[in-house]
Amino acid sequence: MNMKKANETIPSYVTNIFSFDITPYAKWKEFRKNELICREGDDLSDLVFLIKGNAKLFLTHENGKVTIIDFFKSPTLFGEMEFMGAQKFTNGVIALDKCVCILLPLREVSHLLKNDTKFLNYLCLFLCRKALRNTSNYATNQNYPLVNRLANFILLSADGEIYNRKHTEVAEYLGVSYRHLLHVFSVLCEADILQHMDKKRYRIKDFSSLATMAVNENSL
Repeated sequence: MNMKKANETIPSYVTNIFSFDITPYAKWKEFRKNELICREGDDLSDLVFLIKGNAKLFLTHENGKVTIIDFFKSPTLFGEMEFMGAQKFTNGVIALDKCVCILLPLREVSHLLKNDTKFLNYLCLFLCRKALRNTSNYATNQNYPLVNRLANFILLSADGEIYNRKHTEVAEYLGVSYRHLLHVFSVLCEADILQHMDKKRYRIKDFSSLATMAVNENSL
């Protein structure tokens, strides 16, 4: 984890969320691939804005099994549930590639946030959209074949034309077997929509066809 320059310009889509100037409180941090952004089970100390990169949210069960809850693409926010008091301890968040985040230390800004109607309005909309997205994902998983769901996931998680995610995690997240997932990847490669480069890395050759296959309910 590296600190970025203090004079780095905060994007307007972040500053516009608040009615007060967050610049004196904001801390920039860079996280390497596979580095923890939020440690599972810790008390929340910061509100985290993911400005660049991709991350995954996970939960470790008492039997040691790890469940992938969700994948996230910047820009997004972590720690809103803990800030609102819905849960005391954080779930784990890990960087899937190089991530850049803005951290707001709650010890310094919590009282400002709780009295900032502009921020609270944003937070309500953010939580509503997340709930709609989760509902849509559940309905999609129940009613669409894997090829459609995978096409959607590839488009959401690809870095430009390159897709690079662990098959085991994606299979678990989509609720299918590892073998079934590999079969659908082969189908997409045979259709000349994807090109298998090495191991889990693919290049998107035909964005138009992939977008046609993708389920659009996540646009909610």
